[in-house]
Amino acid sequence: MNLRPSIELVELRVANLPPAFDGLKILHVSDLHLTRWTHALARWQRRLARQQPDLVVITGDLGHRGWRWRQAARHVARLLEVVRAPLGCYFILGNHDSPEIVPALQAHGFIMLANDATILHRGAQRLALIGLAQHRRIDTDIPAALRHVHPDDCKLMLLHYPDLVHAAATAGVDICFAGHTHGGQICYPDGRPVFRHDTLPAHMCTGIHRVGGTWLVVNRGLGKAALRVRLFCSPQVLLIVLRRRPA
Repeated sequence: MNLRPSIELVELRVANLPPAFDGLKILHVSDLHLTRWTHALARWQRRLARQQPDLVVITGDLGHRGWRWRQAARHVARLLEVVRAPLGCYFILGNHDSPEIVPALQAHGFIMLANDATILHRGAQRLALIGLAQHRRIDTDIPAALRHVHPDDCKLMLLHYPDLVHAAATAGVDICFAGHTHGGQICYPDGRPVFRHDTLPAHMCTGIHRVGGTWLVVNRGLGKAALRVRLFCSPQVLLIVLRRRPA
């Protein structure tokens, strides 16, 4: 069981990717569940400092206890202050987060997307980054999130709950970044999760999957919830490189 910091490199080929964004590097962080600074986080910080992403995305559960949002915001900012991403650092909330953490993170330059989108530009070409409100499942509003997005835009969507991928695929999203499952957190020695925390099949608790025409990236996350232990399920940060694939 490897609990050492490991940033995994994944290349995704996307037919709808504008040529100007070919090679875009996205650092995907999820489910930190931070309550205090630890030696393990310091090791992750040193690893993150060596990365050079264009964009950072965080798919929820930045803190562990909602009422400890001040500590969580401070530690998230400390962990990621070493990463210089010219296109910015965007986040959504997860079910463990308090909405009160939002202004504290915004003060450190983090940008929240809640049923909203931002359009990233390189020259005249566009890439839509969409974030769903996922503090509670009932907060999710995909039509509202897409209101400023063109139908032919390449669409990247931040989810907390991976099983929202079916609705996202119906909406024409190209890539979904998700968390929540922790990869099961407690797994059998062959990697099968004991708990799924989601309605998707067990093998989709972690990894890269194809749902219709949509890529689903499920991050195992850095932290732990409920039982504060990981078993046969190492923590994870992903570096996703997007490549243009001819249609």
